[in-house]
Amino acid sequence: MQRINNIKSLQVFSAVSRTQNLTHAAKEMNVSQSSVSYHIKKLEDEIGALLFDRSAVGLRLTAKGAILAGHVERGLGAIRAGLDEVANTTRLVRVAVLPMFASRWLSARLGSFWEAHPELELTFQSHNNSYASMAAAGDFADLGIQWGRGGWPGFSGVPLWSERMVVVCSPQFLERHPINCLADVAGCPLLHVDDKCMWAEWFENAQLDLASNRRQTTLEDRHFQLASTANGLGISLFAESMVQSELRSGTLVNPFGHSFPTMFAYYLVTPNGGETRPSSQSFSKWLLDLCGSGGRSAI
Repeated sequence: MQRINNIKSLQVFSAVSRTQNLTHAAKEMNVSQSSVSYHIKKLEDEIGALLFDRSAVGLRLTAKGAILAGHVERGLGAIRAGLDEVANTTRLVRVAVLPMFASRWLSARLGSFWEAHPELELTFQSHNNSYASMAAAGDFADLGIQWGRGGWPGFSGVPLWSERMVVVCSPQFLERHPINCLADVAGCPLLHVDDKCMWAEWFENAQLDLASNRRQTTLEDRHFQLASTANGLGISLFAESMVQSELRSGTLVNPFGHSFPTMFAYYLVTPNGGETRPSSQSFSKWLLDLCGSGGRSAI
């Protein structure tokens, strides 16, 4: 059996293969960039193969490097799972959550999880829809909730339900800016979070030109967007399941009286390559079972 000479070099290689950047890998490993370069060169010399193509634009895994990266990620995942088991932490599930999803949907349903799994412990890590783009997502959480259209490289994703979008504004805003048809939206201030993809989809479906709207504001998160919309700063697109209480109370109004189809959805995502612990599998099954049996309704 071939001896593994330096596990540190494999850890460094794993970080570089995920980040494709020596500086980012050095920061993640808390070592110098020269140390990262040394370990990569040492590993390449030991196995007699180049692992990265180096160019002016950065690093890219070679064919052999990609094969090794898959094995190393699975191996390190198995080691982490073993350490967790020996350290008696297998009862812990780390979940990356979106703040609005957590407060509007998840928190009201967690009681049933603890009733079914009193032996497990949950810890929640908030993110701003960035979990599926993290270089070391497995170090941040075991699994997470992501909003989007799926297809994130390095992740497996399952949509929780088919979502629909609603255009909403405050009653006062609607008085100042009457909205009687789809084209009226093009003249209103638009509020965004993350990027313009959701509005771009809506405008395309409505056969309107988003670029013609010059009054757009990008906000930090959904709660800020919700407050800004309720305060009359503009109109927003929201997942229909997340704003039911505001629509019922009249804090927000839907000028069209109906929702719109969308390719966006909430996804349960897990990083590929690592070993999924039984505790994480239990949470995933609970969540997917819940969403498959009327879990879509929001408070």
